[in-house]
Amino acid sequence: MIMSDDPAIIVTLDVREDIREGREPFRKILDAAGRLRDGEQLRIIAPFEPRPLIHLLATQGFTATIAQREDAYEVTFSAQPDTEPL
Repeated sequence: MIMSDDPAIIVTLDVREDIREGREPFRKILDAAGRLRDGEQLRIIAPFEPRPLIHLLATQGFTATIAQREDAYEVTFSAQPDTEPL
């Protein structure tokens, strides 16, 4: 499910259902990251800390802020200035 709190600021992608249903959300996440505009951020909500994704997007110029919630992890990705996202 893709939601936007404020389309100009944060795009939220909740992948918990995908994972529960056995669907791999990796491509969906990369597509969403690639569509970000200047100043936008991508928030991923997952049932675990997606370390491989965090490392991969770091190589693409993103920084990650991680928050552990009671039932999920929220990871917010921001593109670094002067880098071109996916």
